[in-house]
Amino acid sequence: MINFLKDNSYLIFKMIVNQIGMTMFGLVLSMATSQNEILFLISSIFSIVFYMVLLYTMTWEIGYAEKIRIDGKRLKYRPMKGLLISFCANLLNLVLGILITVSYYTSVLGAPNEAGVIFPVAPQSAVNLFGTAKTIATLLEGMYSGVINFWFPNSPWIFIVITLPAMLTCMAAYIMGVKGKRFTKFLGPVEKTD
Repeated sequence: MINFLKDNSYLIFKMIVNQIGMTMFGLVLSMATSQNEILFLISSIFSIVFYMVLLYTMTWEIGYAEKIRIDGKRLKYRPMKGLLISFCANLLNLVLGILITVSYYTSVLGAPNEAGVIFPVAPQSAVNLFGTAKTIATLLEGMYSGVINFWFPNSPWIFIVITLPAMLTCMAAYIMGVKGKRFTKFLGPVEKTD
């Protein structure tokens, strides 16, 4: 695993940078549409789809670049490489999701507020852990905020689940890249016409 991290550290860093960029994009759209619940949801879905396309394109290119070495038996084919790279890039998100979920379910919950959202109220350590982890996760995963607020306002486990689409997208993209297949002309290399 150490060798994998060493060999793919740049790719993991690049995925983290993509997430931060999409977070900024998602937060700007959230601020612009937060007054209208439906627009907020639509902008969040758009941000998520755009993020998945970015991840797909990046990971497809990684697989396609390794295709020649894999075909020539100079590199071992690991179909889960895209998933592992995305897992490493999402490790902080997963840890935050686990902290949010554990602190929520190990605390005393208060009454729903005017929006119907339930927050922990005791013990203070669980309240602090929940609040801190949720704030950081919301900032890091800003593109998901509309979907979470609309469909999952009282489901802390959603912060774990929202990492799965990125990991599954990267797994599929890497496999498609190694096989040289693509969904559309926009997602892949430009073929030369002679």
